[in-house]
Amino acid sequence: MASNEEVIRYSDVELAEFGALIQDKLSRAEEQLESLQSQIIEISENSSDKHGGDWVDDSSVNNDIEMLNNMAIRQRKYIQDLSNAMQRIKNKTYGICLVTGELIDKRRLLAVPTTTKSLTAKTDIRRKDEERMTHRITDNPYVKEKKLDKEQKTKIITKIVRKGPAVTPPPKPVMDEDEDDDDYLEEDDLGLDDVDFDNIADDDDGDDD
Repeated sequence: MASNEEVIRYSDVELAEFGALIQDKLSRAEEQLESLQSQIIEISENSSDKHGGDWVDDSSVNNDIEMLNNMAIRQRKYIQDLSNAMQRIKNKTYGICLVTGELIDKRRLLAVPTTTKSLTAKTDIRRKDEERMTHRITDNPYVKEKKLDKEQKTKIITKIVRKGPAVTPPPKPVMDEDEDDDDYLEEDDLGLDDVDFDNIADDDDGDDD
Protein backbone atom coordinates (compact mmCIF):
# COMPACT_ATOMS: atom_id res chain seq x y z
CA MET A 1 0.00 0.00 0.00
CA ALA A 2 1.44 3.37 -1.08
CA SER A 3 2.12 5.99 1.55
CA ASN A 4 -0.11 9.08 1.51
CA GLU A 5 2.83 11.15 2.74
CA GLU A 6 4.83 10.64 -0.47
CA VAL A 7 6.43 13.95 -1.50
CA ILE A 8 6.79 14.86 -5.15
CA ARG A 9 10.29 16.17 -5.79
CA TYR A 10 13.32 15.67 -8.00
CA SER A 11 15.60 12.77 -7.17
CA ASP A 12 18.92 13.25 -5.43
CA VAL A 13 20.72 12.54 -8.72
CA GLU A 14 18.74 15.23 -10.52
CA LEU A 15 19.25 17.68 -7.67
CA ALA A 16 23.00 17.05 -7.87
CA GLU A 17 22.85 17.80 -11.59
CA PHE A 18 21.05 21.09 -10.94
CA GLY A 19 23.50 21.88 -8.14
CA ALA A 20 26.51 21.50 -10.43
CA LEU A 21 24.91 23.79 -13.00
CA ILE A 22 24.04 26.45 -10.43
CA GLN A 23 27.47 26.30 -8.75
CA ASP A 24 29.13 26.88 -12.12
CA LYS A 25 26.88 29.87 -12.83
CA LEU A 26 27.49 31.19 -9.32
CA SER A 27 31.29 31.09 -9.73
CA ARG A 28 31.12 32.84 -13.08
CA ALA A 29 28.70 35.46 -11.75
CA GLU A 30 31.02 36.28 -8.84
CA GLU A 31 33.96 36.68 -11.22
CA GLN A 32 31.94 39.03 -13.42
CA LEU A 33 30.90 41.08 -10.38
CA GLU A 34 34.57 41.48 -9.41
CA SER A 35 35.33 42.59 -12.97
CA LEU A 36 32.57 45.20 -12.87
CA GLN A 37 33.75 46.54 -9.52
CA SER A 38 37.33 46.77 -10.81
CA GLN A 39 36.20 48.76 -13.83
CA ILE A 40 34.21 51.15 -11.64
CA ILE A 41 37.27 51.77 -9.46
CA GLU A 42 39.53 52.23 -12.48
CA ILE A 43 37.21 54.73 -14.19
CA SER A 44 36.71 56.64 -10.93
CA GLU A 45 40.45 56.94 -10.35
CA ASN A 46 41.13 58.07 -13.91
CA SER A 47 38.37 60.66 -13.76
CA SER A 48 39.72 62.05 -10.48
CA ASP A 49 43.14 62.55 -12.14
CA LYS A 50 41.46 64.60 -14.87
CA HIS A 51 39.37 66.69 -12.50
CA GLY A 52 38.47 70.06 -14.01
CA GLY A 53 38.56 68.81 -17.60
CA ASP A 54 35.89 69.09 -20.26
CA TRP A 55 32.40 68.88 -18.75
CA VAL A 56 31.31 66.70 -21.69
CA ASP A 57 33.95 64.15 -20.77
CA ASP A 58 32.88 64.35 -17.11
CA SER A 59 29.27 63.67 -18.10
CA SER A 60 30.31 60.69 -20.19
CA VAL A 61 32.36 59.27 -17.31
CA ASN A 62 29.42 59.68 -14.91
CA ASN A 63 27.15 57.86 -17.35
CA ASP A 64 29.65 55.02 -17.66
CA ILE A 65 29.95 54.68 -13.89
CA GLU A 66 26.17 54.76 -13.46
CA MET A 67 25.72 52.03 -16.07
CA LEU A 68 28.37 49.84 -14.43
CA ASN A 69 26.81 50.40 -11.00
CA ASN A 70 23.39 49.31 -12.30
CA MET A 71 24.96 46.21 -13.82
CA ALA A 72 26.71 45.44 -10.53
CA ILE A 73 23.45 45.81 -8.58
CA ARG A 74 21.70 43.46 -10.98
CA GLN A 75 24.60 41.01 -10.75
CA ARG A 76 24.47 40.99 -6.95
CA LYS A 77 20.75 40.14 -7.08
CA TYR A 78 21.49 37.33 -9.53
CA ILE A 79 24.16 35.93 -7.20
CA GLN A 80 21.70 36.07 -4.29
CA ASP A 81 19.07 34.24 -6.38
CA LEU A 82 21.62 31.54 -7.27
CA SER A 83 22.59 31.20 -3.60
CA ASN A 84 18.91 30.80 -2.67
CA ALA A 85 18.56 28.10 -5.33
CA MET A 86 21.54 26.24 -3.84
CA GLN A 87 19.86 26.39 -0.43
CA ARG A 88 16.66 24.89 -1.91
CA ILE A 89 18.74 22.07 -3.36
CA LYS A 90 20.17 21.35 0.10
CA ASN A 91 16.63 21.34 1.50
CA LYS A 92 15.51 19.12 -1.40
CA THR A 93 12.74 21.57 -2.29
CA TYR A 94 14.37 22.81 -5.49
CA GLY A 95 12.18 22.66 -8.56
CA ILE A 96 8.86 22.69 -6.68
CA CYS A 97 6.55 25.52 -7.82
CA LEU A 98 5.71 27.90 -4.98
CA VAL A 99 2.24 28.51 -6.46
CA THR A 100 1.00 25.11 -7.56
CA GLY A 101 3.22 22.80 -5.49
CA GLU A 102 3.97 20.80 -8.63
CA LEU A 103 7.35 20.13 -10.21
CA ILE A 104 8.67 22.82 -12.52
CA ASP A 105 9.55 21.48 -15.96
CA LYS A 106 13.19 20.37 -16.05
CA ARG A 107 13.86 22.28 -19.29
CA ARG A 108 12.72 25.50 -17.62
CA LEU A 109 14.99 24.87 -14.65
CA LEU A 110 17.96 24.26 -16.92
CA ALA A 111 17.23 27.49 -18.82
CA VAL A 112 16.37 29.58 -15.74
CA PRO A 113 17.85 27.81 -12.69
CA THR A 114 16.77 30.57 -10.27
CA THR A 115 13.06 30.26 -11.06
CA THR A 116 10.60 29.34 -8.32
CA LYS A 117 7.42 29.18 -10.42
CA SER A 118 6.29 26.97 -13.26
CA LEU A 119 5.63 28.54 -16.64
CA THR A 120 1.88 28.01 -16.22
CA ALA A 121 1.81 29.71 -12.82
CA LYS A 122 3.92 32.60 -14.04
CA THR A 123 1.67 33.11 -17.08
CA ASP A 124 -1.45 33.13 -14.87
CA ILE A 125 0.08 35.70 -12.52
CA ARG A 126 1.05 37.97 -15.41
CA ARG A 127 -2.45 37.67 -16.93
CA LYS A 128 -4.12 38.56 -13.62
CA ASP A 129 -1.83 41.56 -13.19
CA GLU A 130 -2.75 42.80 -16.66
CA GLU A 131 -6.46 42.36 -15.93
CA ARG A 132 -6.15 44.29 -12.65
CA MET A 133 -4.37 47.11 -14.43
CA THR A 134 -7.08 47.24 -17.11
CA HIS A 135 -9.84 47.42 -14.49
CA ARG A 136 -8.05 50.23 -12.66
CA ILE A 137 -7.98 52.31 -15.83
CA THR A 138 -11.58 51.67 -16.95
CA ASP A 139 -13.08 52.04 -13.46
CA ASN A 140 -11.27 55.27 -12.67
CA PRO A 141 -14.02 57.82 -11.71
CA TYR A 142 -11.76 60.72 -12.60
CA VAL A 143 -11.71 59.57 -16.22
CA LYS A 144 -15.52 59.73 -16.37
CA GLU A 145 -15.60 63.15 -14.72
CA LYS A 146 -13.13 64.54 -17.21
CA LYS A 147 -15.24 63.25 -20.09
CA LEU A 148 -18.34 64.89 -18.57
CA ASP A 149 -16.55 68.21 -18.14
CA LYS A 150 -15.48 68.11 -21.74
CA GLU A 151 -19.06 67.51 -22.91
CA GLN A 152 -20.32 70.42 -20.80
CA LYS A 153 -17.70 72.73 -22.23
CA THR A 154 -18.82 71.93 -25.78
CA LYS A 155 -22.32 73.33 -25.16
CA ILE A 156 -23.04 76.53 -27.09
CA ILE A 157 -24.25 79.38 -24.92
CA THR A 158 -26.52 81.83 -26.73
CA LYS A 159 -27.76 85.21 -25.56
CA ILE A 160 -30.73 87.15 -26.93
CA VAL A 161 -30.19 90.90 -27.22
CA ARG A 162 -33.32 93.04 -27.52
CA LYS A 163 -33.08 96.38 -29.22
CA GLY A 164 -34.34 99.31 -27.19
CA PRO A 165 -35.40 102.76 -28.39
CA ALA A 166 -32.82 104.70 -30.31
CA VAL A 167 -30.80 106.66 -27.81
CA THR A 168 -27.79 108.73 -28.57
CA PRO A 169 -24.95 106.93 -26.84
CA PRO A 170 -22.77 108.95 -24.49
CA PRO A 171 -19.28 109.73 -25.62
CA LYS A 172 -17.00 106.73 -25.12
CA PRO A 173 -14.22 107.46 -22.63
CA VAL A 174 -10.71 107.25 -23.90
CA MET A 175 -9.12 103.97 -22.76
CA ASP A 176 -5.53 103.12 -22.52
CA GLU A 177 -4.55 100.27 -24.86
CA ASP A 178 -3.17 98.22 -21.97
CA GLU A 179 -6.58 98.15 -20.19
CA ASP A 180 -8.05 96.02 -22.99
CA ASP A 181 -5.35 93.42 -22.53
CA ASP A 182 -6.55 89.99 -21.25
CA ASP A 183 -3.16 89.33 -19.68
CA TYR A 184 -2.72 85.96 -21.39
CA LEU A 185 0.84 84.70 -21.02
CA GLU A 186 2.18 81.77 -22.96
CA GLU A 187 4.02 79.71 -21.19
CA ASP A 188 31.72 54.01 -26.01
CA ASP A 189 33.41 51.04 -25.45
CA LEU A 190 33.87 50.50 -21.72
CA GLY A 191 36.09 47.45 -21.90
CA LEU A 192 33.33 45.02 -20.95
CA ASP A 193 34.49 42.26 -23.27
CA ASP A 194 35.26 40.05 -20.29
CA VAL A 195 31.70 40.34 -18.94
CA ASP A 196 29.17 37.71 -19.99
CA PHE A 197 26.07 39.88 -20.33
CA ASP A 198 23.87 36.86 -21.11
CA ASN A 199 24.49 35.56 -17.59
CA ILE A 200 23.72 38.78 -15.74
CA ALA A 201 20.39 38.10 -14.01
CA ASP A 202 19.43 35.73 -16.89
CA ASP A 203 16.05 34.96 -15.36
CA ASP A 204 13.18 35.38 -17.78
CA ASP A 205 12.03 38.68 -16.30
CA GLY A 206 14.81 39.75 -13.97
CA ASP A 207 13.08 38.79 -10.73
CA ASP A 208 13.34 35.75 -8.53
CA ASP A 209 10.68 33.88 -10.51
